[in-house]
Amino acid sequence: MATGRDGAPDMTSDGLERLRPGVRIGRRSNIMTGLPQSAVVEPIVHPLGLRWAEPGRVGDGPARWFVVNLAAAVAYAILGLAVSRFFAAYSLFPAPIWLPSSVAVVAALAFGMRAAPGLFAGSMLVNYLVFAAPAYEAVIISLGNSLGPVLAAALTRRLRPPGSLFDQFAGVVVFLGCNVLVHPAVTATTGALAIALVNHVAGTPLPPAAIYGIWISWWLCDSGGTLFFAPALLLWLGIERPGEPERTPPQAAQERADLAVWGAVAALAAVLFAPLPPGASIHWAMPFVLVLPVSWVALRMSLRASYTLISLIAVIACVGTVIGYGPFRAPGIGNPMQLVGVLVVILALNVLTIRALLNERHVAEATSRSKSQFLANMSHDLRTPLNAIIGFSELIRRESWGPVGNERYREYVQHIHDSGLMLLGLMNDILDLSKIEAGRRDIEPARLDWRQIVDSCLSMVGPRASTKGVAVDATAAAAVAVYADDMAFRQILLNLLSNAVKFTPPGGRVAVRLLVQPDGGTLVEVADTGIGMTAEDIRTALEPYGQVREISHRREPGTGLGLPISVRLAELHGGSLRIDSMPGKGTTVRVVFPPAPPAAAA
Repeated sequence: MATGRDGAPDMTSDGLERLRPGVRIGRRSNIMTGLPQSAVVEPIVHPLGLRWAEPGRVGDGPARWFVVNLAAAVAYAILGLAVSRFFAAYSLFPAPIWLPSSVAVVAALAFGMRAAPGLFAGSMLVNYLVFAAPAYEAVIISLGNSLGPVLAAALTRRLRPPGSLFDQFAGVVVFLGCNVLVHPAVTATTGALAIALVNHVAGTPLPPAAIYGIWISWWLCDSGGTLFFAPALLLWLGIERPGEPERTPPQAAQERADLAVWGAVAALAAVLFAPLPPGASIHWAMPFVLVLPVSWVALRMSLRASYTLISLIAVIACVGTVIGYGPFRAPGIGNPMQLVGVLVVILALNVLTIRALLNERHVAEATSRSKSQFLANMSHDLRTPLNAIIGFSELIRRESWGPVGNERYREYVQHIHDSGLMLLGLMNDILDLSKIEAGRRDIEPARLDWRQIVDSCLSMVGPRASTKGVAVDATAAAAVAVYADDMAFRQILLNLLSNAVKFTPPGGRVAVRLLVQPDGGTLVEVADTGIGMTAEDIRTALEPYGQVREISHRREPGTGLGLPISVRLAELHGGSLRIDSMPGKGTTVRVVFPPAPPAAAA
């Protein structure tokens, strides 16, 4: 959700509240505070059964926020104690990866500034009691550890796109920029200043280079800790609920296969960072091969499952490397934990990017399908009144019920009739493409009387070709047999012939050829001596509504849908359409239809 800095919902330009995923609140709000006046709250149960509500909503009492801060403090302190004890056992102090930063990020994103006291308390417990830091040093560090994630969360709420953070690539960038860059920068700054102050008070001031080194180490420590667990916690707690592409219900075997791959990847990570037999070794770059199977998991399974796998790999790699196992401990490796961090960063960025782009594509495809479905459903409602206009104007034009009288009326009626026919043609093209994209255009391939179809199409373009002085002819191989849908084949051929005649200058020529493919299929070729196209023009012409600049300049009528429709109709048959063209030399369009199946051939 996008909320104000005080925890109240932000208002969009249309007066609607932007809400965090998982809660819907009524629109009536107090003018002064922005908080809802009515308790119209509909919490949604999330994966672990938790119920989140908007910070600051009516009915939230001190007891609730005491529990929230107590939970944040305890989680931060326990995880900090566990991490510090583990790394200290292997002579690594301070910890190279600070996992409590994940807890801080999640708490700040869920509860905003209201979680700051708990984070401060948890940090104080770790720094003052566990690390035995001076009180003023622990206070300064804890202020950074609580205010850093809160500031990052405020920036995240301000900059995030609608929906989940992980639904769009822009949201992923916001999450990384605010919580993996800004948040650690704040904590590293306060931490470095605190250490510098302690040394200054002790009479051993640190040089700027040393302070900068502390800042870098601290920043890397908190950045790594955030990437280790924060996204997985946000997903498992339901604070972020990214959309998932619609899929057919998976079969039990498919689910088992996906889970088996997930487990196999985790097992592979465990093997890579496990003790090896004497004399055996693994190249230090081998763990980075995990990017491939983890990417496969990201494409096949949910983001929650994918990032849980990353968190598990991160723990395995971290523990194994610290203990002294795994390829990152090979001779010559100067900073093994740095390689662990690089591995986690690559895996995290890869999975988050894949899922965001996949979801953006899904949303775009769903929007396109909705538009196409709407136009396909509207075909009857759009055609009926237009057919009435054309029909009645035809009756008036023919003076079926008596003379019109005024000659100018006859001219107007002719314009109405011609404009109606043109509009009907344009509308038919749009609706045909919409039906194809909506999956509502069915074809019934059969053996066709191709001679009759070709003659019919030639007769339809003949008057315009004669008017322009363009010669049109057709030839065919002796053994040609066309196996296609009758209406689709007519539409493809007529579209190609119409375009060829339209863009061939007077004195030019259009040729239709039907040839037999080596596999028994049919090649339909329409060649002209027209204005031709560049490679860029061809790409534009194959896009829906695309008209190349030269054609648009000539103001030729049409929607630019003839070629895209022909391409899709050819693909519905299992065939293809290809264009070869050169400016000033003409254009050749080749459409391949597959051979008839054995049953139809018999």
